Amino acid sequence: MTWLKKNTHISILMGVCLLFAGYLYITDPGHVSYAEIQIEHGDSLWSLAEQYRGKMSTEDWIKLVKTENELADIKIVAGKSLVIPVVSNQADPINTIEIARNEQ
Repeated sequence: MTWLKKNTHISILMGVCLLFAGYLYITDPGHVSYAEIQIEHGDSLWSLAEQYRGKMSTEDWIKLVKTENELADIKIVAGKSLVIPVVSNQADPINTIEIARNEQ
């Protein structure tokens, strides 16, 4: 306890680092990969965000799509292609193992 009192600057730095690490862990969107999709009639950035965003916020997902596709505004045209981030919170299906449970 006396070490903490003598080295308060180190204790504060360690506390800040722990808080920052916790923040990064909580806000981690998961594994992000990119896919190219064709825009269908009726699609909007909001409807696509609900389908592909995972834990990422809708606003952040839309901002990332606008940046990746160099869009000036939120208008998208049916028939065009769009590069979107696809967030996956699970491992690749090839690497996963499912265990069957026999519930009786």
